[in-house]
Amino acid sequence: MSNAEEKFEIITSEEWLSSLKKRVDETKWMDWRTDGPTIFKVPGIFQEANSNAYKPRMVSLGPYHHRNIHLKAMEDLKWHYLQKFLGRNPGKSLEDYIEQIKKRELEARMAYSEKVAMTSDEFVQMMLLDCCFVIEIIHSYVEKREEKEEAVDKQIRCTRSWFRTARPMHSVAAQPRPLMHSMAMRPTYSLLARPIPMLGNQLRTDEKATEAEHNPITSTWYTLPVVVQDMLMLENQLPFVLLQTLFHSAFPKSPDRLENWIFEFVSKFVKSKIENPTNISDVKIHHILHLLHCCLDPSKIRDGGKPPSSLWHKPNWNNLRLSREDNHPTPLLKWIPSATQLMEAGVHFRKKEATNFLDITFQNGKMEIPLLQVDDDTETFLRNLIAFEQCSKNVSLHVTAYAALMDCIINTAADVALLQQHGIILSGLGDGKQVADLFNKLCKEVTLDYEKSYVSGIYKDVNKHWTNKYNQWRARLNHDYFSNPWAVISVFAAILLFGLAITQTIYSALSYVRPPS
Repeated sequence: MSNAEEKFEIITSEEWLSSLKKRVDETKWMDWRTDGPTIFKVPGIFQEANSNAYKPRMVSLGPYHHRNIHLKAMEDLKWHYLQKFLGRNPGKSLEDYIEQIKKRELEARMAYSEKVAMTSDEFVQMMLLDCCFVIEIIHSYVEKREEKEEAVDKQIRCTRSWFRTARPMHSVAAQPRPLMHSMAMRPTYSLLARPIPMLGNQLRTDEKATEAEHNPITSTWYTLPVVVQDMLMLENQLPFVLLQTLFHSAFPKSPDRLENWIFEFVSKFVKSKIENPTNISDVKIHHILHLLHCCLDPSKIRDGGKPPSSLWHKPNWNNLRLSREDNHPTPLLKWIPSATQLMEAGVHFRKKEATNFLDITFQNGKMEIPLLQVDDDTETFLRNLIAFEQCSKNVSLHVTAYAALMDCIINTAADVALLQQHGIILSGLGDGKQVADLFNKLCKEVTLDYEKSYVSGIYKDVNKHWTNKYNQWRARLNHDYFSNPWAVISVFAAILLFGLAITQTIYSALSYVRPPS
């Protein structure tokens, strides 16, 4: 190598090293973030089983799917909803709402786990359109309900007023008359003079009816449920602080909280029972999926409705059994038998009437499980809740714990059939195998501290019942001899033949001891 080439290589290396040092010095560790994220991109390891469960099908909310071509039609419709939103409060202008979002722009950006590569104007416009769209969709549903209730109340008031003011057509003196004559002269009321108003939504104007008829979201039975499902996807969430800010500005006189509106709206489309969010006023809600997650917290039901001080629940070490040898907590077995195995061991399954589908209990050999309606949307619903739990910090993993427990109980189509017989599962899928596959794949690659989960007591009690020698003997007997009708018939036939053989032996012995005279 010549001196010139060597000198050039040294200079090149020094320039590269200098630029590298400059880049390191100028780089700050996430200088744009001052708080932890709450809206996450779903990790690829969770998407391997079903990536479509995390992708919106009709509407994009937030930056993660903002420029998807197949969602562009709904982007154009958002301007229509923005126009409606701007007419809610005449005292607020477009500039006022933009200013409110700009004040919270940094807080909104920090809510997302990935840096949003958008200018300030682009980000504010996106948030304005998306937040107004969500609020208007929810408000339109609540408004219809209020209009129907007001129309019914008005009808009842009119009907009562009619009965109070209606007068008899004839005045009949009170004197004895024959029965038939008395019935003929009984006072009657004039129905023609004061007609009873017909029931109907009298408050809806022709303009609203026309709009509802041609609205691509509300005019078809298919569209709105898909939009709601998109609103409950983890990657499709909006910062709740922006939704609340715009809601209070547009509806300053509304007696309801935004949380109540969202609950009323979502609960009509979520097929599983969820608890009203009256007990979560002290919890800082991050987004709509987080609100739904708080409504599903089973601890509020078992603690008498008292909300936890934080979203993370510390384990109750007093409930752990201590071994006599070393006084250390007995390790929890992270498995329980399937539904058919438990039935053979004497466990009885019952459908539980509960306000929360996570509220599973086991006591005295009886497992009570609330109804779960399973259809094409169930997997998406559960997967996004589980992904939110797995990605979030200081969030209780109760949906993950529920899915893990159901994964144990449901192994085969026979387990699904057993739960269907007891009214616990109502399936809209093709067969029991599809339901079993759904639950068997939900918890792959997830992390769960079974000791801290709300179902830890169920694992312990069920395994205690299962390891009981009498119950194991009973399970083995049921499995080997009473698993199908032919086996039962064979057992009873064998018992009958055995009984006849004993009877014949006894008679033979008696005839030998006491021969007939």
